[in-house]
Amino acid sequence: MEDLIRDYIQVLYKRIDPKYDISENNLQSWLLSFYQMLNQLAVLPYEKVKTGLSILKYQRINSGEHFVHIDTTPDKLAFIANGLFRVYYISDDGSEKILVFRGKGSMLSAFSAFLENRKSWFGIQALETSDLIYITFNDYQKQIQSDSYWQIVNSRYIELLFVEKEKRERELLSDNAETRYKHF
Repeated sequence: MEDLIRDYIQVLYKRIDPKYDISENNLQSWLLSFYQMLNQLAVLPYEKVKTGLSILKYQRINSGEHFVHIDTTPDKLAFIANGLFRVYYISDDGSEKILVFRGKGSMLSAFSAFLENRKSWFGIQALETSDLIYITFNDYQKQIQSDSYWQIVNSRYIELLFVEKEKRERELLSDNAETRYKHF
């Protein structure tokens, strides 16, 4: 598997703008982390990994920039190779409310809006310069519609999001801000 990732590094490396000055070692480390995260969702057959790696892209987002703006339709699902994001919304009284922080090794998307191809009611903003490996909405849909393996991965990811949401709701109802911060 590492040979496949090493081969793919060359492909992805050529797609990255040289101004980002990313080492091949960093890229290899990020892809291995992504592979390990996916492998926790489902065992990864070689051919599925090959297909998945071939459609990945890279994006750097500077601190303060948005991955998803409120009231826009998200078009990417990303793996945070490096960095930190906040997921937030604007309440009726105009104040910002943070839903969750996402850091290195996490998936990142306005997932319900992404799946439904609709506008997001929350924003996702980088809190530091961050490196993402992502798949576009169109490529994601093609994989899900054409391959039962990727349907399993999708299902497992949705399950993880549901468990996380349920845990977060319990924390919001029972823990104070200091306790929630310590859990982060």
